[in-house]
Amino acid sequence: MEHASPSPGTSKLSLCFYTFSAFVLGLGSVWAPVTGMDIVQGLLRAAFIFIMLWFFLNWLPRRTTLPIQVFVAMILGVLAGWLLTKLVGRAFVIEYLGIFGKLFILLLTFVILPLIFVSVLNGTAGIGDPKRLGTVGFKSLLYYFCTTGLAVLLGLFLVNMVRPGEGRKSLRKEVEAQATRERQATGAEDEDNSDKLSLGLRLQNQVLPAVIHNPIMADQNPLVVIFFAILLGCALAALGKDGLPALEVFKSLDKAFITIILWVMRLAPVGFFALMARTISELGIAYMVTLAKYFGTVMLGLGLHFCLLTCVVCPLLGGVSPRRFLRAMAPAIQLAFSTSSSSATLPMSLTCATKRLGADPNISNFMLPVGATVNMDGTALYLTVASLFIAQVYGISLSFQEQFMVFLTAVLASIGTAGIPGASIGLMSIVLASASIPVEGIAIVIGVDRLLDMTRTIVNVTGDCVGVVVVCRSEGYRIAPS
Repeated sequence: MEHASPSPGTSKLSLCFYTFSAFVLGLGSVWAPVTGMDIVQGLLRAAFIFIMLWFFLNWLPRRTTLPIQVFVAMILGVLAGWLLTKLVGRAFVIEYLGIFGKLFILLLTFVILPLIFVSVLNGTAGIGDPKRLGTVGFKSLLYYFCTTGLAVLLGLFLVNMVRPGEGRKSLRKEVEAQATRERQATGAEDEDNSDKLSLGLRLQNQVLPAVIHNPIMADQNPLVVIFFAILLGCALAALGKDGLPALEVFKSLDKAFITIILWVMRLAPVGFFALMARTISELGIAYMVTLAKYFGTVMLGLGLHFCLLTCVVCPLLGGVSPRRFLRAMAPAIQLAFSTSSSSATLPMSLTCATKRLGADPNISNFMLPVGATVNMDGTALYLTVASLFIAQVYGISLSFQEQFMVFLTAVLASIGTAGIPGASIGLMSIVLASASIPVEGIAIVIGVDRLLDMTRTIVNVTGDCVGVVVVCRSEGYRIAPS
């Protein structure tokens, strides 16, 4: 199918927006200009921002697919972060290019909770029979806890065998320096400091979060939202014909929220470019190289668990061959890698599971939204390896009881993880505190979190979809593409 070329009016409007944004941010980065050289430097920065926006939002989307766009954006983001830090300094990359990464993340999380609510509600109401819902729900939770527990055990085994954190105590100084930079960048030390924030940091920390803030279910625990959606779905199903008008409204809302997510995903290339550039600028390429052993340990664990799900669990318990499963779920896996968000991948996961793979739509609509929050195999494995790696860096030897606490906390913490990029970083402090590991050690691993986030999202999404196959087979459904 050919891509529809944008109308001349749309192209002119886009160019005007790129020009205005680039002009404001470029000159704002050198404000207040007092010399001709400052103005020239600001105009050069504005030209760079304009070219970046035009390349990622206009030129590249017309020539390739979204996964390739994101991959190109990551590579160019690493190069831009390194070169711009050398040429114009870290401040421009963090404070002004970082705006586009912040904007992408905020928009991505804008409708996640309402989307989860209506998806779970529709899936629950679609199953209909409360007895059958109870059976499907019990099987789903049993599968989620078993696979998450296996992921954590695998992570504990690998990190104790490889011991990637030994001999890396020199990173502690960089952790402290990074924590100081973060406090200064966010202006969190005192109110006087917040008055001295640059235009870029004001936009990131004050303006954008205030404007892009969904008032529906804001700051609610996803588990509470899911519980309420299940109850309301059961009630509407019990009403029979009287509940149909409300269900039609929720189905329309589901489609509307998915449409918003797909709109936001058009910004993924420029968002990931900005996020990668900022990461490299803050931590440096040399810093990331020092984390290669840790990175390899996490990747090995995620790869082994992915193979366990697709090559063992799926054919033995689901009756679907690994080749057939991977061919059907390939678009969802690609999108999961591109977005680092199981919630943003949810629409594609539903499509692949029901249409391409042939799973029952009602079970898919129930399990996949729940799994996007509850079933986080990759996140649980990551939290385990990262926590023990930080302990090894600090020279802390954990006993069996303390490692068991890490196991238990990682399983429970992963249940409440939002399916958005970087959500597991916030939960890591809980896992670290359970074993008396210094919480500030999070800064040791955050440098490569973006790369690992994309990979563990693949494992999270794969685990959800394999679970649908397993439960469908246990309920007696024939899995065949529609």
